[in-house]
Amino acid sequence: MKKLIALVAAAAGVWLLYMGYQRQESLAGKADKTVTTIGNKIDGGTRISTEAQYYAAGAVLTIGGVVGLGIIRR
Repeated sequence: MKKLIALVAAAAGVWLLYMGYQRQESLAGKADKTVTTIGNKIDGGTRISTEAQYYAAGAVLTIGGVVGLGIIRR
């Protein structure tokens, strides 16, 4: 059961990384990044773009899944 959950987490992580890349290359992603940059410069906030959120979540799930499968040892 543990290996199945790790495999699903790794697959979901890879899917999120792919979705982040697709979002980054799309017109909506470029607009989102531009608006985020402008907003950060205006008020100094700490906003991050949607593709950065996809990348972060995908990396965490992929690394967790790979460690759970035993491919990478801690």
